[in-house]
Amino acid sequence: MRPDQIALQLYTVREMAADDLRGTLWTVAATGFRSVEIAALAETPAGELAHLLAEAGLQPVAEHVGIEELRADPTGVADRMEALGCGRLIIPWMPDDNKRSPDDVRAFASELNGLGRQFSDRGIRLGYHNHAFEFAPLGGTTVWDVLLAELAPNIELELDVYWASIGGCDPVAEIRRAGSRLKLLHMKDRSSGPEQRDAPSGEGTLDFPGIVRAGDAAGVEWYVVEQDEPQDPVADVASAYRYLASLSV
Repeated sequence: MRPDQIALQLYTVREMAADDLRGTLWTVAATGFRSVEIAALAETPAGELAHLLAEAGLQPVAEHVGIEELRADPTGVADRMEALGCGRLIIPWMPDDNKRSPDDVRAFASELNGLGRQFSDRGIRLGYHNHAFEFAPLGGTTVWDVLLAELAPNIELELDVYWASIGGCDPVAEIRRAGSRLKLLHMKDRSSGPEQRDAPSGEGTLDFPGIVRAGDAAGVEWYVVEQDEPQDPVADVASAYRYLASLSV
């Protein structure tokens, strides 16, 4: 992992951004980040957001977009991605109707394969981000196993190492199992103690040196700092950046 492969998921600073988007982006840049993943920002025209990012010296490396929005208006989503200058789209959640059985998951994977072909024609790569439910037993298998078996090679994976751990899995083992289709990692730590909350990278129990080594071996392109519920967003992301940078080569 190189320092320039460390990005921030803007979901972490969503409350700050809702009050002052421009100021938040400049604060993010001041902590050391030069790349961001977009999610949960207030509705902002793509051209305006692209300008604000460039003004702060930040590049968008991916955007989270719900499957419902893709189903409703794939062309509009692709147009926005192009205007934003962002070539990677991540689906962050699987609706309940798509995970009731292995066959439901297979149908969802087939849908993603079709969307992947459609977005590829626009020069946009499509991926999927996990939570914990993907690793729970489901009809003799798991959602994650079905996705690994059924998704086309061009559908990328973004593994959230915290949620994989909450799901009972070893993040290092899952990185190795996903292999070259794994292009992004969400780098949030797991706190010690019974509360099992997320924590800044390096301040919890996960093996981040091992995660980075496995990610490098798999060809991961982006190591994305994220917290769902940060205690102090600015201090937490700055701490995570410093820690991950200390692991870089």
